[in-house]
Amino acid sequence: MMGQFNTIPSSPRVMFDEEGDNGLVLCDKYLPVEILIEIFCYVDCKTLMNCQLVCKRWKMLMNYVWHKKTEQTLAKPFPWNDKIPWSVFYFACTKKPYERNLLRNHSGTEGMHHWDLGSNGGDQWRIEEPPVGVPKLPQTEPMFKDRQICFTTSYQRCSKMQDIYLTDEGIHPYILDTYQPPIVVSEWYSCRWDCPAKYQLEVKLIGVDEEQMDKFKFEDILEGEKQNRWLQVSHVFENYGTGLRVISFEHSGRDRLYWAGHYGSKMAGACVSVKIPENICTCTCKKT
Repeated sequence: MMGQFNTIPSSPRVMFDEEGDNGLVLCDKYLPVEILIEIFCYVDCKTLMNCQLVCKRWKMLMNYVWHKKTEQTLAKPFPWNDKIPWSVFYFACTKKPYERNLLRNHSGTEGMHHWDLGSNGGDQWRIEEPPVGVPKLPQTEPMFKDRQICFTTSYQRCSKMQDIYLTDEGIHPYILDTYQPPIVVSEWYSCRWDCPAKYQLEVKLIGVDEEQMDKFKFEDILEGEKQNRWLQVSHVFENYGTGLRVISFEHSGRDRLYWAGHYGSKMAGACVSVKIPENICTCTCKKT
């Protein structure tokens, strides 16, 4: 008759038994937990998200799967505890945010793209390829092997900055607050052989409340033996407290003789990287 249809009665709902084999029998074949986890590690991240919804057994296994997949993806040990949200591992696998440069356009290959200009005095910022009046950038640095390029300042202060939103890059708030992984900042800087210059770097850690949690400030007057050579500044932030969400990187420079043109300090290879955390940080208070 029209409007009528037959349905096959579904099997009664089975209460989950942690000691049973629910979720471990596929196509009438029993798979040990260890084998099932190994299989899941070959599954892409989007499919793994759906696998979490299949049954309680699979959901229980997923954090172990995500952790193992993360270590395979990063090729390094990654922290583990049973309170880490699965999304920590998901972002680590899909965005690979650890131990890579989070700053974009570190040496000027994209012009001034990604940078917010502050002061742009004198004859303004300039990009030099190759750098003029200085030796080659260090060939020991992989970032300089393909192109010799740098930012150059003028006879009045030139400054620019870039903000890094850590959660957008894939570093989960749980990792930032619980482990407080080390944050390494660095940059190469120089000036011409014939004109002394000034270089400045300021890096700020900004919390979820938009307040400054920590700061590194560096200044160098490039005269005499410091001229006509590439120098590197580096700093490591540790135990900075809970709530970190943004890193603000600002560098600036100018020449010391007020010569027209671009005789000011040069900078290249600006880098901000977050290390893979190793141990839980016991510090829970923000710095004041």
